[in-house]
Amino acid sequence: METFVLGLDFGSDSARCALVNAGNGHIHNEAVALYPRWSQGLYCDPASNRFRQHPQDYLDALEEVVQNTLSGVAEDIVSKIVGMAIDTTGSTIVAVDRSGTPLGLLPEFSENPNALFVLWKDHTALKEAEEITHTSKQWHTDYTQYVGGTYSAEWFWAKILHICRVDALVKEEAHSWVEHCDWLPFLLTGGTNLHEMKRSRCAAGHKALWHKDYGGLPDVDFLNAVDPILGPFRKNLYEHTYTADQPAGTLCTSWAQKLGLPQNITVNVGTFDAHAGAVGGEIKPHFLSKVIGTSTCDMLVTPLPRGQEQTIAGICGQVNGSILPDMLGLEAGQSAFGDVFAWFQRLLSWPINDVFPDTEDADSNDLRPFVDRILPDLSKAAAKIPDTDFQLTALDWFNGRRTPFSNQNLKASISGLSLGSDAPQVFKALVEANCFGAKKIVDQFNDQGVTIAGIIALGGVAQKSPFVMQTMANILERPIHVAKAKETCALGAAMLAATGAGVYATVSEAMQAMGHGYEVTYQPNIKTKNLYHNRYQKYCRLGAFIELQEEKSEIRPVDPYGELRQEAYDCNMRLPELGLVLFTFGNASVADRELGVFAIKPSGVPYTNLKPSDMVIVDFDGNIVDGALRPSSDTKTHAVLYKHWKEVGGIVHTHSTYATAWAQTGLDIPIYGTTHADHMTVNIPCAPVMDAEMISGDYEFETGHQILKAFATKNLSPKEVEMCLIANHAPFCWGPTGDKAVYNSGVCEELAKMAFLTKQIRPNAPMLPDALKRKHFERKHGTHAYYGQQ
Repeated sequence: METFVLGLDFGSDSARCALVNAGNGHIHNEAVALYPRWSQGLYCDPASNRFRQHPQDYLDALEEVVQNTLSGVAEDIVSKIVGMAIDTTGSTIVAVDRSGTPLGLLPEFSENPNALFVLWKDHTALKEAEEITHTSKQWHTDYTQYVGGTYSAEWFWAKILHICRVDALVKEEAHSWVEHCDWLPFLLTGGTNLHEMKRSRCAAGHKALWHKDYGGLPDVDFLNAVDPILGPFRKNLYEHTYTADQPAGTLCTSWAQKLGLPQNITVNVGTFDAHAGAVGGEIKPHFLSKVIGTSTCDMLVTPLPRGQEQTIAGICGQVNGSILPDMLGLEAGQSAFGDVFAWFQRLLSWPINDVFPDTEDADSNDLRPFVDRILPDLSKAAAKIPDTDFQLTALDWFNGRRTPFSNQNLKASISGLSLGSDAPQVFKALVEANCFGAKKIVDQFNDQGVTIAGIIALGGVAQKSPFVMQTMANILERPIHVAKAKETCALGAAMLAATGAGVYATVSEAMQAMGHGYEVTYQPNIKTKNLYHNRYQKYCRLGAFIELQEEKSEIRPVDPYGELRQEAYDCNMRLPELGLVLFTFGNASVADRELGVFAIKPSGVPYTNLKPSDMVIVDFDGNIVDGALRPSSDTKTHAVLYKHWKEVGGIVHTHSTYATAWAQTGLDIPIYGTTHADHMTVNIPCAPVMDAEMISGDYEFETGHQILKAFATKNLSPKEVEMCLIANHAPFCWGPTGDKAVYNSGVCEELAKMAFLTKQIRPNAPMLPDALKRKHFERKHGTHAYYGQQ
């Protein structure tokens, strides 16, 4: 029996719907619906890279586009529709309440941009993305390893953190967060229980750091280390994910009536538009599928690895099943492509759009055809410019750089301008910049050992601009096959719908039956090889220069704890230099009594990776005041000593060999010689073994109090004895400054070593006589001390 499916593609500006014959892929009818509020520029601020879309726009467009697609279609064909699938942009997320309703649909949040969908190209979360990357690099698990090594401001967690930081109301009302591609299937299937929402493998893996090796999403401890804001959301998210060929459910009665569709047709799990486009373009293993629109998404599928999955640096992610089930999906891309040409068109048409309408009896509609001709005419003129006479070089980073190695702080540039430069020359430079950016992606895959057997181009730019595509073929030095289907994303969604509805057993079968093939293949011009090789090198040099300038010019806020962090960092770094720590076996802290805080090393971070900015600021009750990382596990011990001993300004804890060996015996370090007496007149005390209740309770807090009790019991002063062992554990040392604490830690280790060797040589060696104790201590620390130059 003949069957039909619907493929819905929610892009950046509009929604598209295609009614497709599931048997042969013929598009029976299609329609487009613009987002009304987005079209007016509402809720957006391009100057600050804020791009938001109202959920009502999606609902309005959904009804309009489906109804228009079905308009005039025979009833018997509508009755044969068996399934539908949806793709959307991503990561495009929104805060939802317990029922899964976006906050923007609630009256009190309907005009709040932070309660709306945060569009994929929103870059307001730059700082948050950097913090996630930084924390991940210091964590015992690098959660960025499967997303190219860098977290992006365009992605899930960064956007959540940014919105919560700038809008307390949204933070308090948000029960969870969902991707656009997850919300629409949930809505259409009548979902009311958020925990039953089937989450997209594509979205989760590429944007939310989901991976099977982690058992799902990052753990709560990691999220809290980034910022305690994130941790509480973890329990209201998900563990399991689903590929886009799987059903999310069936169309509920209310939406069937609104859309004019048969009830209970299959609704698939959602996916991202570019990934659906790759399916619609009939992606094959090791063929790079380039979806070229406002930006680009470059996708590639490879067989799943038999052993350990190789991590591919610098790309946007690698996810099992994100494009084709049971294949590894690799994603890269450029943050702007068609948007670059649209920017140049707006630039050139500024008088028409902004000046002419204000003149008397102006009718801007009269000039609209001239605006529409700008890019086609520029393409024709740019194609005639002799390559040998061309001197301009541009960068394509108008919306930052997505691949290789995401950096949304970067900006575009045009070099070589002169009074003779004209619009076609600038346009040619922009086209080459976009194509050089494409070559950077190909080179990155090659450098990482990923084979590219061919290139398939999809999307509006690929179909409408022969000049751009020929330039790209020349620069990539590879043939480029352009897919025949005009709307590959909607077609790909239809293929997924046909699979989900059971028309086909696999997506590959659906692609083979429903695919449209290629429209044209652009062959590279071998005569331009050397010329573009040289121009590509200029592009790379310009990029390196601009990236360096961005790093130098970046203005970071003044850190009120900067000096304290630096001092704590310096103290920590001296410990491995002095041989007092191995790996991460220790920590140092420095206090600022006026501010009532101390800076301490973060937990588990190797000294080789440590930076001053990593130091965590903590108050004397052990609460984190400032810092992106989790503080040392011994923080509460430091806090107890600072709180009770006002004279202490720095503390060092190590597991240095000899001092720790003495601690493991539970014995004091005896005073055998004058070197010991130069620093104190008593044995180095060892606090008693902690009992089971103390250990099972607040262990680090109790450790600090065990030191206090030992000093009280032995009637010792922390000013005169600046070190203590903890039985079965290791030494803690302190001093009025961080430097003195480090010094005392070194002294403790040397005295422990000397005492050990003394007992080895003479097990019953006598203690140092009292007269020598007093003499050596007094000559260095007494009222009439004469040691040194003071």
